[in-house]
Amino acid sequence: MNQKSFITLFTAVGVIGALFGSAYAFFGLGILPVSGDVLISWGNGVYGSTLIGFSILILFTGRHAFKQGDTKLMKALLYGTWAWLIIEASFSLFYGVFFNFGVDILLMALFGYPLIRGIRNR
Repeated sequence: MNQKSFITLFTAVGVIGALFGSAYAFFGLGILPVSGDVLISWGNGVYGSTLIGFSILILFTGRHAFKQGDTKLMKALLYGTWAWLIIEASFSLFYGVFFNFGVDILLMALFGYPLIRGIRNR
């Protein structure tokens, strides 16, 4: 993948994440194949808005890092997103929300692959 492909990927993931976060904030766990017993109702809005913010952060910082060839920012994005997702995945396992654990692993791969490639190509 080249730089333009990475920018396109980060843009797509950022937009999709923000849209999913919006749907999640309004409709809660009803849109996911998981039990709603582990979250309290107001948590839907909090979790959804967090996903929106995270996605927009990835959208803008990821695009900037690849456009500028900024490996320090790429490393910060890699370490920050992986730290967050590892912690979130751990809590998902603890509470038995296995679907979210799978999503966290998928996100680690989606964010990690282009960032690691971008870091190595500089």
